[in-house]
Amino acid sequence: MLYYSGLINRIGDVDHGDTVTDYLPAERDRGITIQSAAVTFNWAGHKVNLIDTPGHADFTFEVIRSIRVLDGAVTILDGVAGVEAQTEKVWRQANESSIPRIVFVNKMDRPGAGFGRTVREVVAKLNTKVGIVNLPYFAGSEGADFAGVVDVVDQKLIQWKENSDGKEVSVTDYADLEERLQQEVVAARTALVETLCEMDEALVEEYLELEDYVAIPASSIRRALRKATLERSIVPVLCGASFRNIGVQPLLEAIVSYLPSPAERPPPTAVSKTQLDTKGKKKIKAKTAQMAAGEAEEAYEIDPDSKHIACALAFKVTNDPIRGILVFVRVYAGRLQQNAVVLNTSNGQKERISRLLQMQADKSVEVPEVEAGNIAVIMGSKEIRTGDTIVAHGSKKDGTNHLSTKEKTLQLNPIQVPPPVFFASIEPQTLADKRGMDEALDILLREDPSLQLTFDQDSSQTLISGMGELHLDIAKDRLINSLKAKIEMGRIQVSYKETIQSPSVEVEKAVSLEDSGSSASVKVSVSPVFEDDEVDATELLDTENNHLSYPETVEHKFISRADIIHAIRIGAVPAVAKGGKLARLPLHSVHINVSSVEIPDDVLDASAVSTAVRLAAEEALESIAKTDFALMEPVMDVRVILNEEDIGQVVNDMSGNRRGNIVSLGEDDSHIANSEADTYFKKLAEEVYVPKDYTMYLSKHESRTTSQQSIVHARVALAMMRGYLPTLRSLTQGRGTYLLDFYRYERVTPDRADEILNEI
Repeated sequence: MLYYSGLINRIGDVDHGDTVTDYLPAERDRGITIQSAAVTFNWAGHKVNLIDTPGHADFTFEVIRSIRVLDGAVTILDGVAGVEAQTEKVWRQANESSIPRIVFVNKMDRPGAGFGRTVREVVAKLNTKVGIVNLPYFAGSEGADFAGVVDVVDQKLIQWKENSDGKEVSVTDYADLEERLQQEVVAARTALVETLCEMDEALVEEYLELEDYVAIPASSIRRALRKATLERSIVPVLCGASFRNIGVQPLLEAIVSYLPSPAERPPPTAVSKTQLDTKGKKKIKAKTAQMAAGEAEEAYEIDPDSKHIACALAFKVTNDPIRGILVFVRVYAGRLQQNAVVLNTSNGQKERISRLLQMQADKSVEVPEVEAGNIAVIMGSKEIRTGDTIVAHGSKKDGTNHLSTKEKTLQLNPIQVPPPVFFASIEPQTLADKRGMDEALDILLREDPSLQLTFDQDSSQTLISGMGELHLDIAKDRLINSLKAKIEMGRIQVSYKETIQSPSVEVEKAVSLEDSGSSASVKVSVSPVFEDDEVDATELLDTENNHLSYPETVEHKFISRADIIHAIRIGAVPAVAKGGKLARLPLHSVHINVSSVEIPDDVLDASAVSTAVRLAAEEALESIAKTDFALMEPVMDVRVILNEEDIGQVVNDMSGNRRGNIVSLGEDDSHIANSEADTYFKKLAEEVYVPKDYTMYLSKHESRTTSQQSIVHARVALAMMRGYLPTLRSLTQGRGTYLLDFYRYERVTPDRADEILNEI
């Protein structure tokens, strides 16, 4: 794409380690994408902001934060493998953000590639209607040499010169096509127009006038296909072989023809946060996030064309060895200007934008301003982190004081960070190296919020947590080789937690603070939160599923309700931070209930409330016997994709050796919205028009709706999945793959508890 748009003068290659968007040393060494990379280029009079994202499950956060700022997406499928499990996961993420999509079936030059089979998998597994925009063209004596694509909309054959850079193409019009291709064009165009007529009345009227699918103008089909794509009623499908530079230009044309411009997307959800002085409780499920205590949210309408305010979301932070910290932002309203002072509404800090850039992967172009709908890079920021909202006055360089209270507290919906499940100790090589390690860790955690840092008081160790073993391995590589930190990293371990099994006694605690003159009396108890429990609570206390509740009526003559609730929260957090009695592991799934708060009428501040809550909660936890504490471990959703004949061995290994619970066998259940929709799209997949797969040599493969791979869906403790890949390859003769997703933390059985305690 970058080469044909004129942005670069040569084509990079993953195998040679010289690609533009995979520019980190670790990416080039391993031949994979680790960080998302942003590139801005022009095509056919349009500006395209492209984000290249990783495919590996350990780096799913990169996909999450990229989807958060996208207007449209191109889903690239392997023509041999078809729709893989990771594809279904990312597709669901795009569904949640209502992102219009195009599908590009790649690697059509490989033996065993099946365009028709893959299209049917898209319908059956991803539950969507498709519109085939181009067909694969095979030349050669055996008809299996992929040489170009047949354009269904414009009714022409596009061929690329063999072993060329892809710029030399030849076009054959419909009238000059061989009869076989003419028949395929008519069949594909008929299917495309029939599908679009179900969604577009104007196209129906044109057909009724002409009574010929072939005669309908290409412009009318493009208009109807664009409309249906933006409504997410259909997904255009194209094909090619990017390694041989075939089919890329038609994909670029499809991007500008069918995917939306920023103006055609609804504005993002935004809220303005204000202090809460009213009463109120909400019933929430045990893992539902809540807003901070003492705050209320009010919807805020984003106006992309605003001249009064500029608004942007920081979705990525990276450290450049020469230019320093680079903050990637998507501008949603107004114009972000160089030298303007911006307000970070997440922390209340002001910063001046010294330089504003547009990126071409690891290269950049300085620009004076960036308007709504585009991606920009702020250079030299000190405080902005991933997920932060920044606002600025539309015309004044330092006009943050002219913003209203609502605008100063405006926040775009934050980017949710999945919980880390692996950790490793990290230490400086010498005491003198600690400062360098701390500085490098600060940069790394700004870059990747899915990494977390904690300090273990008992062992005096710094612990770094991540999404997977590869994730932590890459973090170590970045620290040592890119950030030049002199560190030692310990063995990668599973992140275990502790919880309680029974409720505590209620503890009453009265505190008087001489220095502030504050005093208060509280009653506190703690109780366990079991899996799938609903908890009557006002908020989640932290990311460990710990809950906090307090009286509905907390009132005082001089102290606001919001300040009292804030003081309660400040006291509750350190109480659970001390850990459990078994191994001082972090407490998980504990409910702290503050049932009573009494403050004398003449007290002017709530500082004694915090101390009283902390001491009472600690005493309540201490009252619970050690035998009533239990270990918790991360349990994963495991989907093993394999041939049907291998199911027995894999299930035996999963349920026996790994002590997992089998959820389902056979068809994958992850894509199912409901049984009716699933049945409908499976039936539609069998009926949808697809061309003959010339690369499928065995005739029995040609009638397959999908690749006929089966799915073993299980839930297994993460510790039991370490080193699983070699075992799976042995059980399936190298044909099986698997996908891991975090499910939840669960209490471990007594025999597993002994094993874990011995391990740690």
